[in-house]
Amino acid sequence: MADIFVKINGIRFKNPVLTAAGPNVRTAYMMIAAVKGGAGGIVSKTVSVKPASDSRPTIRKASCKGIMNCETWSEIPVEEFINECQKVRETGVPLIISIGYNPDEVKQLGVLIEKEVQPDAIEFSTHYVGRSVEPLLNVAKSLRQSVRLPIWMKVSPNFPDIEELAVKASQYVNGFVAINSFGPVLDFDVENVQPLLGSDYGQGWLSGPPILSIALRIVYQISSVQKKPVIGVGGIENGTDAIKFFMSGASLVQVCSTAIKKGHQTYGKIALEINDWLDAHEYSSIEEIRGLYRKKLKEQRMFSRQPVMTINKKRCTGCKVCIKRCIQGALYMNGKLAEVIQENCIGCGFCQDFCSYDAMELKDI
Repeated sequence: MADIFVKINGIRFKNPVLTAAGPNVRTAYMMIAAVKGGAGGIVSKTVSVKPASDSRPTIRKASCKGIMNCETWSEIPVEEFINECQKVRETGVPLIISIGYNPDEVKQLGVLIEKEVQPDAIEFSTHYVGRSVEPLLNVAKSLRQSVRLPIWMKVSPNFPDIEELAVKASQYVNGFVAINSFGPVLDFDVENVQPLLGSDYGQGWLSGPPILSIALRIVYQISSVQKKPVIGVGGIENGTDAIKFFMSGASLVQVCSTAIKKGHQTYGKIALEINDWLDAHEYSSIEEIRGLYRKKLKEQRMFSRQPVMTINKKRCTGCKVCIKRCIQGALYMNGKLAEVIQENCIGCGFCQDFCSYDAMELKDI
């Protein structure tokens, strides 16, 4: 049986599935429920020096199968928030406190939280800090100079210079969290036209499955240009999603939206699915697959000219699924089997994704 414990920054996590800072961990009750639900570590909701005041409603379902929210940071005052986190500390599960936002605020909060809560690490959000490197580095420097604890930088998907930020910030932080929610975005019901959220014009921040591919790309970028651990977050619904993050370079993952939709038992369920996947593929640990995508990328086949899809006639069943997916008109039925019109095929590969019988392959012709 695979061992799915992970140790980073001197912190031992019994499994790699943590909560993500958000509405799923608003109170001590919810954080402790996540522990009971099998989370390998707890990341609190982000707290700042002043309580947030968010207009309701704040969390709604988006039509793209994600979640939209207009929550900012914790509405609990810092003193009360500290009391809540002290209760969670008693569970013995690693606790990471999320804070924000500017250099003065993280300095003040970092000193207070390190003294009063003594968490295992501090995560700081860059969500409202800016879209250039220097302001974010100033926050990292301020927190680094204020606390001895490991610190993690949570990266916004909107940030344009991810790799530059990762390289320069790595001298101050002990890890990166990628990514925060994406936005702002807008959605509404055409049959009942009104804002879904209580924000200025109903805008919110998107999380869940629609941002998974963005998160994977950023995890890959950050882990490729520096050596500090990366914690992947964004759209994880099951163990297979988490495996993708490990293969992209992540050491741990965080989950929010799926827990909101399905409950606190989500964390343990995903951890079990990770373990089952590793066992089924004969891996003994997460470390064995971490960064596997980067290794496989070196083996990527490059075509000398535009390739053409080919059909393996021994495997083709004549199901016609590929034909329905080709808008180029390059596929047709030749009797009971699919056939390719080579001059129409542009080698895009889309049809291959729908073949359940491994009967299609791009080749130089």
